[in-house]
Amino acid sequence: MIRVTIAVPEAHIEAANELARCIGYTEADGLTYGEASWQDSEGNRYAVASTLAEASFVQAAASPLVEPPWGADMAAAAQAQAIVAVFGVAEDEGSPEAQPDRITAIVMDDPQAAIGMLRLVRVDQPET
Repeated sequence: MIRVTIAVPEAHIEAANELARCIGYTEADGLTYGEASWQDSEGNRYAVASTLAEASFVQAAASPLVEPPWGADMAAAAQAQAIVAVFGVAEDEGSPEAQPDRITAIVMDDPQAAIGMLRLVRVDQPET
């Protein structure tokens, strides 16, 4: 198993959840990305998730998508897949800093270190 920490720009959360439905294990994977409660230094907001995944996750995330038995918006899933950048699996990959035009995934055992590499900070949530 590997740990993957993923930052999804606010504008791409719905599409990223459709991608998660396709490459995840159950229909519930469509709820992976919730509120955009993290932000970068420019104020761009992101949803962040960190999970354990099979070692084949990186390959599966880049492979042709197959609609799962529970269904998915395949066009949205493909749009999300097209902007995924994965770091931590090869040398000299560039900057893993979160960017508003891509979904950034970091393969690393320490999710807090990955969030530091993404250069994101938690946004205070309003009290309910």
